[in-house]
Amino acid sequence: MKMHVGPWKFLVFTNLLIAFAATAQTLLSYKIFDLPYNYSIVLLEFASTLLLYNLSIWISKPKDYSKSPYERTRWIFSHQSLFYLFNVLAFVLLGYALLQVHLYTFIYLGFIGLLSLGYAIPVFRIQGKWQSLRHIPYMKVFFIAFIWSLSTVGLVYIESFSGLQAIGWDRVLYLLMSKFLFIVLVTLPFDIRDMKQDSFYHLKTVPLRLGRHRTERLCYSLIVAHLLLVLFMPTTLPVQMGLLACDMVVWILFKTIILQKQDSFMQVYLLDLVLILQYIFCLLAVQIANYLIR
Repeated sequence: MKMHVGPWKFLVFTNLLIAFAATAQTLLSYKIFDLPYNYSIVLLEFASTLLLYNLSIWISKPKDYSKSPYERTRWIFSHQSLFYLFNVLAFVLLGYALLQVHLYTFIYLGFIGLLSLGYAIPVFRIQGKWQSLRHIPYMKVFFIAFIWSLSTVGLVYIESFSGLQAIGWDRVLYLLMSKFLFIVLVTLPFDIRDMKQDSFYHLKTVPLRLGRHRTERLCYSLIVAHLLLVLFMPTTLPVQMGLLACDMVVWILFKTIILQKQDSFMQVYLLDLVLILQYIFCLLAVQIANYLIR
């Protein structure tokens, strides 16, 4: 018997939320660089993210999903036809987008794709067992942030460079560093939530090493560090204001919801929504600034 969920859980369970988040982060890179949008790159980011996250789920499919303690697992595999449909559509969109980009972008995406597959698929042996890159001790959150930075910033730079739109290396490296820090910041709470599960699967993560309370303090420290980076970011003032506003929203979420509930399985996905809000805040700040200048 199939389970029914509300709109929020539907977006989370189908990985549409994380795919929209990756899309928003790509759009944000264009806004920070003050470049016109390349919608082929945006579409490429959406489709590839959806496919990769769905692949990760299918690889971890349990033998009897109906007995899984996780609602998401039970829902996903009781709606397999829906996932087949989403994957086919994403594959078609990805194919179309790849035909619109330059060769260097195609090669670069292949490099990111291999790294991403290495995170989901066992590629090397540890103590006689095949393991994926996420099993490297304490590197899980940093590997995720690395991949996201390369895709949402690097893809924009590579395609813009191929199209003869110059972006200074100093700006690219600064945004890569800022993006990496922000993704670590919004990913750590997921590892805090999953401490019991990661311990069961023998994953060595930062929260398991530092403990819950010290990891929470690290999250707040990362917000302060990102605020400082934004203050000196080589972009326009309205974009800076939008980024600062989003950091304050993250702080409020940490204080009121995310880090206050021990079993907040669904609440932590608000941080995926933050990745979308960050772009919206910057977009609104730019629109307000343009209106005031007129």
